[in-house]
Amino acid sequence: MIDWKSPQTRLAFEEIRSYTEMYGRGSRVVRLAYAYRRLRNRVYYGLQQQLAGFLRRPTLQDSRLNVLLHLRGGLGDCAALWVAVEALRKQLPQAVFHYYSDSPNAVSLLVVPDAQNVILPPGKMPYRRAYDMACELCISFKTVYVNKARVEKLAAHFVPTLQESLSRQQELGFFLADNYLLDDALGRFLYHQGASRLEAVRYLSALDFDVNQTGRLPEPILQKEVSKYGIKAPYITVHSGINAAFKMKGKVPLKCWPKANWEQLIALFKKQFPQIQVVQLGSKNSPHFKGADLDLVGKTPLADLPAILNGAKLHLDGESGLVQLTRWLDTRAVVLFGPTAPCLFALAKNVNLSEQKCGHCMWLQGPAWHTDCLLGKEMCANMQALGVEDVLKKAIQTKLN
Repeated sequence: MIDWKSPQTRLAFEEIRSYTEMYGRGSRVVRLAYAYRRLRNRVYYGLQQQLAGFLRRPTLQDSRLNVLLHLRGGLGDCAALWVAVEALRKQLPQAVFHYYSDSPNAVSLLVVPDAQNVILPPGKMPYRRAYDMACELCISFKTVYVNKARVEKLAAHFVPTLQESLSRQQELGFFLADNYLLDDALGRFLYHQGASRLEAVRYLSALDFDVNQTGRLPEPILQKEVSKYGIKAPYITVHSGINAAFKMKGKVPLKCWPKANWEQLIALFKKQFPQIQVVQLGSKNSPHFKGADLDLVGKTPLADLPAILNGAKLHLDGESGLVQLTRWLDTRAVVLFGPTAPCLFALAKNVNLSEQKCGHCMWLQGPAWHTDCLLGKEMCANMQALGVEDVLKKAIQTKLN
């Protein structure tokens, strides 16, 4: 666990700040560019909120606290951040939670809408000031609006936690002032500390939760009928690790194991366990693996994936959103790590395979890190070092356990 107030941590933050400001020290043009970005953000998001207030001002229950949570990122981010969401829901059991996500339908895999859980439509940024509290969650946790009088009236017990959270957010104000840009820098800090990606969220929210918490999704989400796809128990699922949101431009993401390795693994597994069906999952971007008994790439709606995964004896994957979803499922996964660091993304319940043939380069060059190696290699050296026989051995051990 990070000592957030130690001199070493504070110096590490100052180091990050100095790096981001370095080019501006001797250049007025660069300083003007920084100022322009800050002004642009204020104007853009300010106008966005004014428009949302004019067009989409919701009608809310006045007798309950209304909390807006903006879950940024993809399915994996939402699944990981749900630990913090559950901690906040325990603190505010009478509140109505309103969920907005950057990933359409991601939240619908995690909660069943009811009187206290409202999933907002994607693509339409909600008007934050209509709610009693509005927060953004990704690598960081940022309270973007709070009606303190309403919180004191309807949830007085929560006031000390809120005050502590706001105080901590003020401490890390440099990161939160432009969290869309600097979440990557905060993530790199967590990586060098050997910490979970949820550590900053835990600290900034002042919520007491276990970063390795697991659980089980609501039964209505898990009870979807999956036999219509031709799935027959017993079965395992495999996934290439490619996210549907990846803009690959003809490239293969660095976090993906070679296709030939996957096909060899499937062939060896089927040789030992011919009675177990191998089901391949994936989005429109995923490659098709020879040897899979059932190829469901691009054929399953997002809503059916939890039920399919939960029925599997094992899930094999690169580090992906589906792996993060296993936090809330009975199924264990064997996960292949490449450019992303196990300390940040690995779940204790899973078998996490990583070879330290190189460093971990996530977040080092914006979105390009997904497909372009900083050292000019065609493939991630960490991924390339993971042997088929070793992965098969771990898969068999996990399945048998």
